[in-house]
Amino acid sequence: MSNNDTLNRLTTLLVSHFGASEQRVSGTVTFEELDFDSLALVELAMVAQKEFGVEVDEQEITPDQSVQDVAELIDARTVAA
Repeated sequence: MSNNDTLNRLTTLLVSHFGASEQRVSGTVTFEELDFDSLALVELAMVAQKEFGVEVDEQEITPDQSVQDVAELIDARTVAA
C-alpha cells in the first residue's frame, strides 16, 4: 500500500469516524490542531489497528504528530508485517 493510499484512508477515517472537518484534515495538520484529546488518540490507535490490520500502540500516537506521521507509521508496520 502506498503512503498516499494510507493517508487518504486515514483522512477518510478521521472524517467519518471521528467527525473531523474534511477541510481541516491534511497530511500536515497535527492531532492537537484537530482537537484530539488523549482519549481520542487511544481510540484512533484501536480503530487504525482494525482498519489497517497492523498493530499501533496508543503510546505511539501523540498530539504533536501530524496525520502524515501516523500514515507513515502505519505504512512501516504494513511493510514489516
